[in-house]
Amino acid sequence: MKPIIGIVGHPYINKDDNKIFQTAKSLVGKISEHGGLPIIICPTQIDDYINKKNNEINQLTFLEKKDLDEILDQCDAVIKPGATRIYEYERYIYSYVFQKDIPYLGICAGMQLMAHYNNGDVNEKNNSDINHYSKEKYAHKIRIFQGTLLYKILKEEEIKVNSLHNYHIKDAGINKISAFSADGIIEAIENPNKQFHLGLQWHPEGLDDKYSYNLFESLVENATYYKTKIKKM
Repeated sequence: MKPIIGIVGHPYINKDDNKIFQTAKSLVGKISEHGGLPIIICPTQIDDYINKKNNEINQLTFLEKKDLDEILDQCDAVIKPGATRIYEYERYIYSYVFQKDIPYLGICAGMQLMAHYNNGDVNEKNNSDINHYSKEKYAHKIRIFQGTLLYKILKEEEIKVNSLHNYHIKDAGINKISAFSADGIIEAIENPNKQFHLGLQWHPEGLDDKYSYNLFESLVENATYYKTKIKKM
């Protein structure tokens, strides 16, 4: 059976004014292209994520956490895509993934969530000559450090990326910094003590280049390894 890749669903209002949990079609396509089975992970609590502030949303109960555990135990890797808010259920998902060493790809807000876990600093608003919220296919270049997981996957010290964020992390927390942009903003982080915990500030699901291809290929390969080797231990 193919490895199951869980994508953390995010609250959204569609054109019919229905409240739904969504993920990007391009992300589903990238996973399928490399032989993974994508599923959407929805929160196990019912609340008004759209209209309530984060501190007004009910805390997860013990049983709701256990239900999330059951979903995550079916996953061989987890992706947290970009978003404008981060909810408690998403933080809980990452804490579980971290403890179980399930392969994880954090995109944009997913990287920021990864950085904030266990002593990461808060975000700050971008203030740079580089436009980090751009509709251009390639917004700017990043520099990748040799000896990192990201360099091993991409095999380049410099690439061009897209960019859709107004805030950035001030430090990587317990993680290792993998890449910077020219203005010093952290563009990628990874946890060297985990099998595959990689955070990217850009959106590889929106690009059709060899670097995006290599990233999702590596994710699915690590999910396959987790499924066939780690889970059976």
